[in-house]
Amino acid sequence: MKNASITALDTAIQETKTQVQEELNILAAEKERWNKELKESVKIPEVVLFSARRPKHNTPTSGQTVIFTEIILNKGDAYNKENGVFTAPYTGVYTFTVQFCVNPDKNIDFAFVANDKPFKITRIYRHSKSKFSCYSFDAMTIVDKNENVKIKIISSTSSGNTLHENDSNYWNTFSGRFIQAI
Repeated sequence: MKNASITALDTAIQETKTQVQEELNILAAEKERWNKELKESVKIPEVVLFSARRPKHNTPTSGQTVIFTEIILNKGDAYNKENGVFTAPYTGVYTFTVQFCVNPDKNIDFAFVANDKPFKITRIYRHSKSKFSCYSFDAMTIVDKNENVKIKIISSTSSGNTLHENDSNYWNTFSGRFIQAI
């Protein structure tokens, strides 16, 4: 009789151990999931910066997004050279710079635009009839995660090339940098 009781007790103990081990495995998996979520929620943003040059069109038109087709640097892969749009990977403070080299007697009105809302509008008008000039403009703003930032033409001289570019000396550029998460 003792053998049957001991065997039944051994079986019960073994079943309990198996159940406890299954519960421990579930808890361990849950702990791993929570740790991963916690790490993601406090993830320190990586470096995000880009620089692009060579506008697709040297005579941009009103309403057009300026597409800079040659990427110089794109850490974080946030700038898209196909559509000229920077997509913010993090919510935070960003700074953007654009340089346009404008031909004589040409003008260009453009805006730094985030999600189709201008946050800085600038105008370049060249009075000189003999030389082009390059102008740089900066803008700093808060951008939410997944918002788009681009350079949009408000108006431009419509005849002839407005922008001047020379491979070795004069570049039209658009660049941006993530400064700080908020």
